[in-house]
Amino acid sequence: MLIPIALIIAVLAWLLGRGRFAQAGLLAVRIRHAAVGAIYQQPSLISARYGLSGRPDYLVRVDSGVAPVELKSGKSPRSGRPYDGHLFQLVAYCLLVEDVCQAFVPYGVVQYEDRSIRVEYSSSLRRRLLVLLEEIRTAKRGREFHIDHDCRGKCRSCGFREVCGESLI
Repeated sequence: MLIPIALIIAVLAWLLGRGRFAQAGLLAVRIRHAAVGAIYQQPSLISARYGLSGRPDYLVRVDSGVAPVELKSGKSPRSGRPYDGHLFQLVAYCLLVEDVCQAFVPYGVVQYEDRSIRVEYSSSLRRRLLVLLEEIRTAKRGREFHIDHDCRGKCRSCGFREVCGESLI
């Protein structure tokens, strides 16, 4: 009885997810890993080398390697480039796949509600991420954090709002 139920759940998950892949232009690729549904949950990718861990929504096999895909519920930025936070989250997944899976990562995809943005995984983006990670570690050691925005909406949804001395709301 368990096998037919699992099969039905898998088929339903595939049917629900394929529209999202079609929007992203990824329908023809093979899913290597998915972390969006309970039956697909995989452990996080953990890199001791970089002191980094994470779990991309999807890993897809492409002709030249493996590409992480990160799903976002909002609309894409008008600039046509991913938001910086989304960009570096995706680049971090690229680095994790490269290090943990020992796979070549040609690009990653940020899938917004209205479109997908393909980001080439370049050595310059990789270097920028490594600098950013070191800045984060340095800030953590100092135990002093400051907001880096003027957006009340970010403060409204921040988990540290109640203890932050710089909150905008």
